[in-house]
Amino acid sequence: MRNKAFFIYQCIVFGFTSFSLNSQIDQYAKIANKVTITAETDSWLKVSVPFNIITHPRIESLRTSRPSTIEEAFNPEFVEDVKVKLYICFSNDFKKKALRSSKLIDSQFYQYYSGEIDFRTLKVDRNTKYANFMFPAAIAERDEFGSGYITPVGYAIEIHLEGIPVEISNAIAFEKYRDENTLQKFKQQAEEKSGINKGVLVPAHHIFPTYFQKGAYLFPPISGN
Repeated sequence: MRNKAFFIYQCIVFGFTSFSLNSQIDQYAKIANKVTITAETDSWLKVSVPFNIITHPRIESLRTSRPSTIEEAFNPEFVEDVKVKLYICFSNDFKKKALRSSKLIDSQFYQYYSGEIDFRTLKVDRNTKYANFMFPAAIAERDEFGSGYITPVGYAIEIHLEGIPVEISNAIAFEKYRDENTLQKFKQQAEEKSGINKGVLVPAHHIFPTYFQKGAYLFPPISGN
């Protein structure tokens, strides 16, 4: 009887936890649309991640108690320390064509890149925000990522608010796949293999110092880098 009661207790706890986690998807932030790639200049491609901040992650605390210290006080119209990380994958079609008679599979021609943008503060409203990155056009041309219109093989996005990762839907896109297993494996590959191309995908404001947005303060590039 005790075992049965414990089993029921586990089911209730697990069910409640699962429900809580599911209910938090897109609660604080969400992806507004697909990642886009456009020509910024002859030398740079702009890779944009559109997202929305839905609500402040600590807004509930204001409804239950008022802050009593300077450290506890915050403006709920702004969220601090917002990090947007992008993993993106392209296919090296130049090598794929050069080795078309080989038995190599498509995934062996994938090239992974990653970059992260830090917003020190960001206004909480319904307006779409953009995490803008720059990618060298010369590399895209050399490896034949696409002529005119460049489409990535896939990408994965992570968003942290005040140091905490938030649950977001549509955070991973990989060709036409939709099953969670395949998408997670793709992200794992991106995490493991993007390191060899570190520094290629860079925050836009590191290249163009005036690349800022209204209602946002971006973490400035480190002097000398």
